[in-house]
Formats: sequence, structure tokens, C-alpha cells
Amino acid sequence: MGITTINNENAFTLLEVVLSIALSSLLLLTIYFTYFGINKSINTASEGQETLETGRILLELIKQDIRGIVPPPKSQFIGKIEDKEGENPSHRVDFITTSVMGGDALGLSVVGYFIYNIPDKKEKIFVRRESKEIKSELIDGGVNYELSKMVTSFKLAFYNGEDWVEEWDSRALGKMPKQVRIMITIIDEKGFSIKFTSDEVVPSAL
Repeated sequence: MGITTINNENAFTLLEVVLSIALSSLLLLTIYFTYFGINKSINTASEGQETLETGRILLELIKQDIRGIVPPPKSQFIGKIEDKEGENPSHRVDFITTSVMGGDALGLSVVGYFIYNIPDKKEKIFVRRESKEIKSELIDGGVNYELSKMVTSFKLAFYNGEDWVEEWDSRALGKMPKQVRIMITIIDEKGFSIKFTSDEVVPSAL
């Protein structure tokens, strides 16, 4: 009866097996965290891009409506601060303009922008209101279009040729503002906020 011998040169020791498993686990963990770190960065960049695009689109929409403000005597323009007692009061603006969102691009519309606070909820909606009926009271009637739930502040300033003022009523002043400064604050789901500011000339006031 012969004796079988084991060649230790080709065998793995227990220590080598444990070290191999540990190194493999470390490598897998590194790949895992690297992947999710890159994925998180991509998502963050995408959210930031969405916030930027939302702000730019809203600014351009408001400016486009302002460019279409009709000259006197048909023009009316009312910009006022709403909820002055609140922590973060915002503006509401209503004016007569040539509509680009309605069915008749050559007709006149009453357009308004404001932030609507949903009752019993900590949620705000930035709204564009449009009405084809030109009434003495600009805020009557019309259809409300939800633009964004990311807008937390909508503020305006009006240039009278010498100074910037916070409110404007063309019925009382008998004229239109020469420029409108639009200031919008947008916040994403993670609480990151960006402020957008732009001035627009009112052509009918020149």
C-alpha cells in the first residue's frame, strides 16, 4: 500500500483564500460607491439644468407678453404686491397684450401672472391667467394655466423714467411703466434655489 502525498506548491492556504475574498469585496465596494457617486452627480446636474431651464423659459414667456403690451388708449397695466403681511410677499401683474398662447394671435388678451398659495398646503403654483374678454376690471374671468410649482417668489419693479417703484396702476397714473424688472426665485426638490432677474422695455411706453 502506497502513501499519497500532496503537492503544497499548487494549493492555496486558508490565509490566501481569505485575503482574496477581502480584496474582491473591497474592489466590489469601490465599484459600487463609484457608480452611485457618478449617478448621483448626474442626477444633481440634471436637476440643476432643469431649474435653469425653468427660470429661463418663465422669464422669456413674461417678457414676450410684456413686449406685446398695446399702446394707449387701450392699454392697462396693474402691478401690485399681494399679501403684504406675509413672510414672503409676491407680486401680481395684469395687463392687456397681444396674446401668443391664445387662438387668435392678432387679438387682444388680458394676461396676468401671480403665485397661488394652495389652502392648507405648503405648496405654491406660479400661474399665468389669460382672458379674451377685455373688461374694466382686469382680474375678472379668464383661464388659469399652471406654469410651475418650483417658483417660490415672484417680484417686480417698475421704472417711471426716473425711479424704480414697487407698484403700478395705469388707471391712476395715466401712463405705462417704461420698463419692468422681473425677479423670480426657483427652488428644486432638494432645496437648492436660484434667483433670476431680467429687465424688459415696454414698447408702448416709449
